[in-house]
Amino acid sequence: MNRIEIIKNHLIFSTPLENYFNIIEINNCNSNNNNNKNILKEMENSKIKIIEYKNGCRRIILNRSEALNSLTIEMLRFLLEKLREFNDDYRCKFVIINSSTEKSFCSGGDIKEFAQFSQSPTGVNPFIKIEYTMDHLIHTFNKPILSFVNGIVMGGGVGLSIHCSHRIVGDNVQWAMPENKIGYFPDVGTSYFLSKLGSIGLYLGMVGVKINSKDLINIKLATHYIPNDLLERTLEELCNDEDIEGFRQIDFILNKYRKTLYADKESSHLVKYQTIINKCFNKKFKSVIEILNQLKDEITNERNHSDEREWASKTLSILLDNSCPTSVCISFETIHRALQMNIDQIFEMEIRVGTRIGNREDISQGVRKTLIDKNYKPIYSPSSIYDISQSFIDSFFLPLNDEKKEFSFSIDE
Repeated sequence: MNRIEIIKNHLIFSTPLENYFNIIEINNCNSNNNNNKNILKEMENSKIKIIEYKNGCRRIILNRSEALNSLTIEMLRFLLEKLREFNDDYRCKFVIINSSTEKSFCSGGDIKEFAQFSQSPTGVNPFIKIEYTMDHLIHTFNKPILSFVNGIVMGGGVGLSIHCSHRIVGDNVQWAMPENKIGYFPDVGTSYFLSKLGSIGLYLGMVGVKINSKDLINIKLATHYIPNDLLERTLEELCNDEDIEGFRQIDFILNKYRKTLYADKESSHLVKYQTIINKCFNKKFKSVIEILNQLKDEITNERNHSDEREWASKTLSILLDNSCPTSVCISFETIHRALQMNIDQIFEMEIRVGTRIGNREDISQGVRKTLIDKNYKPIYSPSSIYDISQSFIDSFFLPLNDEKKEFSFSIDE
């Protein structure tokens, strides 16, 4: 079951926006209900839980498990507010972000709400501007910030975790950036990382394939692997160790519990198909058409193993039949451009692309297929990758007409 199908099954649990953040303090250091003497303050609602510890740890727990922790705009606003507070608070020594469920860290932005923004007069800009500002803050955080990832992590969930200084994965991670399948593109600053992975990064961004913990460790998108049965013990030590002052003590604790993961052809998708991925998504290719042509060649190449020919056929079908043509070409372009950019420039680029592509009818077409009718054949415009010109793609990267919609480091929404 993919991210779209899973989220569809949970949309019925959506709560009205005005009810999202009635967060109340339920514990403090003097409370009789507080079982952990090291907790200063604990706040909780049905979406996010915040725990502040005496040792300077500030813990954010995503708590919308019925919807796989998909992010609404109100959740994003709240996360941005708390992260700014922690970044500026001298009493905060480090931050942990994790989930209340092993099933999902975060499945991404709330697709139903995102689609509603796409059809509104303001478009998706208000949504992505807050999200990108949060992701940029995490990337430039002035103290250690740790993400503990297990289960599904896709789209906006990748943005929330990949920019952290420490990216810890458990046993059952399902990681992907599948936005091309709904008429959007892989955003949240991921092009910063994918551009540095050569053919692998291009493959992950364009095709949206799911990978696991071994893949993530192998390509260094994750920094530590800690088995599920040791995760809670690791978190408890981090939250309660009074000697933690910064990176050195945190690294010591993580290294005490981390284990080595070896990626091989049997357990790693990227290792199994690395040779043919390198051939088909060669970073020297200057267009998507070159990738498509190479995939076609590999399908008929008798020197390839049968599973490699099958991989090439499936990959070609994803790009031509199950993805938005404009999205595929945009993802190719953003990853190539990102290689020459710093993180500030990447978010500036993404806000321009996201604002434009997020306001197109392609979003409605893609969401209709993925959320409403799987048998629906989306009517994308242009309808084929072969009909897309470079000048058309370049137009998505131009400065926005409204300067207020450009990326800002000091957004106050």
